[in-house]
Amino acid sequence: MAKLIIPLNPKRIDNAKPKEKSYSLFDGGGLYVEVSPRGSKLWRMKFRLNGKAGLLSFGKYPDVSLQQARTKREEARKQITAGIDPREAKKEQERQQLEQEAAKAFHGQNTFQKIALRLHTSKQGRTTDYYRNKMLRQFEIHLFPVIGEKNIRDIEGKELFDIFKSIAEKTNKEGKTMTYMAKKLCQWTAEVYDLANMENSSFAMNNPCRSIIKFLPKHETEHMARIGFSDLPNFIHALEAYGGHILTKSAIWMLLYTGMRQASIRRATWSDFDLNVAIWKRKPEKTDKTIHEIPLPEQAIKLLNNINPLTGGNPDNLVFPSVYENRLKMSEAAIGQAIERMGFAMTGHGLRGVVSTGLNELGFNPRLVEVQLGHKKSDAIEAAYNDARHFADRRKMMQRWADYLDNLKTMAKIIPMRGNAA
Repeated sequence: MAKLIIPLNPKRIDNAKPKEKSYSLFDGGGLYVEVSPRGSKLWRMKFRLNGKAGLLSFGKYPDVSLQQARTKREEARKQITAGIDPREAKKEQERQQLEQEAAKAFHGQNTFQKIALRLHTSKQGRTTDYYRNKMLRQFEIHLFPVIGEKNIRDIEGKELFDIFKSIAEKTNKEGKTMTYMAKKLCQWTAEVYDLANMENSSFAMNNPCRSIIKFLPKHETEHMARIGFSDLPNFIHALEAYGGHILTKSAIWMLLYTGMRQASIRRATWSDFDLNVAIWKRKPEKTDKTIHEIPLPEQAIKLLNNINPLTGGNPDNLVFPSVYENRLKMSEAAIGQAIERMGFAMTGHGLRGVVSTGLNELGFNPRLVEVQLGHKKSDAIEAAYNDARHFADRRKMMQRWADYLDNLKTMAKIIPMRGNAA
């Protein structure tokens, strides 16, 4: 005859005292409290499934009340009746809970905004603060309010395309389209996706920005886009901090010190320079067959001496070759790309325009400036301002300009300087 089990009540459980050995207080249906010699009271449940005995643990009393234990017993009995091992069901439930918690934590760490902020930090020391802060500011304006809190894996390519297209169709304060900024944001966003994939090998996400950028409205380059003269101090500071290749950086400085075209700088060989008399005899161009003599300021001479160990050794060697192969010219896009990485929407030719504007703003004779920059004028004007006397004036002008540029490396603002009216 089966032993009669009287259901438990809280008082009986509370009054149960520890003994020399563990003992059990049964509630029925396989549920019981196991009282240990140390006085702890643990909920257990015996069961059988497919002819095999099993044991469940429901926790410690009173953390798990009598009523809660009975509820767990009934849930387990339903699973047993359905042929499910409650132990395996419990493990699965715990696994799912851990996955949910991990997913929640993962989502919090992998929102678009969190990854973009990590990208901003990762760029420290690899690019200028001006450039990386500009990137962050544009994210804050255009992307964080819309997709910042979304997990990066939940962002649809169509959603990104619509955002960038909307930006491209806007106009800035000057009434110009923002297609350039839309494409720049798309490039930066591609870097966010690249970083996410690198940090989480399980992502293996497609980077939608690689395709999106091909279908954004074409950026109509303004007439040799350039910065304003008032932005020159920021540009000089960014150039000083630029971590790119020394040859690219030196080529930009040479353009600033001389005002010469990128093409002239890219094809210049060491035989074109006479450092003893500080002259660069620029090779004739397709539209101008005359050899143009360029006065070199002291800073340009120092720059050339610094890079001579890298590219010198033979008079026919290129002074500013490709950073990948000394026998090849520097890429046409190299200077412009470096300027863009520094955070400025300007072409290399635009930088030449800044030199022209700067020399004129500082009061130098406009005709002298035009001859120095190699702008084609009438033969009479060219001859008049390219003679020996005005060459000396050009040398003086470019030396004062180079000194002015060097001052900007450490100065926070432009100190007005007037040129010579020669």
